[in-house]
Amino acid sequence: MELEPAEQAERVRVPSAHQQAAVTVVLVIADVSVVAWLFWGYAWTGWADTWDQNNAPVAPRVAWRAVWILAGVALVTGIGLLALGWRTAGVIQLSVLDFCGTLFAYWAIRG
Repeated sequence: MELEPAEQAERVRVPSAHQQAAVTVVLVIADVSVVAWLFWGYAWTGWADTWDQNNAPVAPRVAWRAVWILAGVALVTGIGLLALGWRTAGVIQLSVLDFCGTLFAYWAIRG
């Protein structure tokens, strides 16, 4: 016997606040790790650019690469979490990654 659509909707499991908080904390730790790794590469590249005045700086390209990586991760994880109904985790994921992506875009434009 099949359930009516309204009955099926009632059976959908909504994540609890504790589950969303735990997922959010784990994802923010992962986000900070990825951003730190990208910043480390950008900082080293910027430092190397100061020693190589004859060639065009490479650090802006590294910063743009970080922007695209963070934008892709934000789209996949943030919107994916929102689609699954994990609103808190999805919004925080999008906020953190978009803010960090904006910082890298600023650094890339500033050159």
